Amino acid sequence: MQKNTTAEKPFSLAIDRRAKASLTGVTDVESFDENTVILHTHGGRLILTGTGLHVSSLQLEEGKLLLEGSIDSAAYDGSPERRRGGFLRRALG
Repeated sequence: MQKNTTAEKPFSLAIDRRAKASLTGVTDVESFDENTVILHTHGGRLILTGTGLHVSSLQLEEGKLLLEGSIDSAAYDGSPERRRGGFLRRALG
């Protein structure tokens, strides 16, 4: 049996009672408003939708994001990718 020597970078998504989401492996936030948050993780582009959404904590250096509000859905859009230069990176850069 051959082992895969490529180490995948970890990422996770935990949703608590559809009111809070905790994410790791976040590499960039593309856009956000009170209904949609689009971000990039080591697992690919992730789209979260709901109402009254707001980012309560963002630590891009550590790859962590905390989101609060009424979460209706979370969906990965396509395969994993490495994209740089999103909204927050440009705004804070």
